[in-house]
Amino acid sequence: MIESWHVRETLRSRFGSALVDVPGIWDRAAALLRNYAPYRDTFSDLAARLEDVLFNSVYEQLGPSMGAQMDSGAVRRIRSAELKDAADDVMGLLFDQLKVYSVNYDSLHDYCMNTGSFAAMRVLYTRYKEFMPASERKILARIIRDSRPRPEWENWLEPEDLPPAYR
Repeated sequence: MIESWHVRETLRSRFGSALVDVPGIWDRAAALLRNYAPYRDTFSDLAARLEDVLFNSVYEQLGPSMGAQMDSGAVRRIRSAELKDAADDVMGLLFDQLKVYSVNYDSLHDYCMNTGSFAAMRVLYTRYKEFMPASERKILARIIRDSRPRPEWENWLEPEDLPPAYR
């Protein structure tokens, strides 16, 4: 079950501890994920609602300046464009809890192909290996490797899916 603290820890590096540790701020986001039902929600619709909830939660705390104090002590303005990536990070919590079934694979694969979701790519790559041909896994690994910093993928991309320079 997805709890508020899961959302908090997912967003800590993005928004800073001063903001994410405000009590109750992430309750609505966690509830939204807990209430996901595949017969009623698409991942795209859920991600859009989650992005709105995150924006409202952050705006309620920071006001129009959207200035968040980061753990380094610097104050950084959170831009509304960042909230899509933040929502994707939080969607990863749901994706990690999906049962590994072909129906979930199909939904996650479609969502990934339509949105380019990093969280969906990560879960497809790490949990749905048996559903993908090796060639598709290699393509997914290349997309991940080329679009994200190494620390975000180096612990879970398989060496056989990486070119020799990255092993």
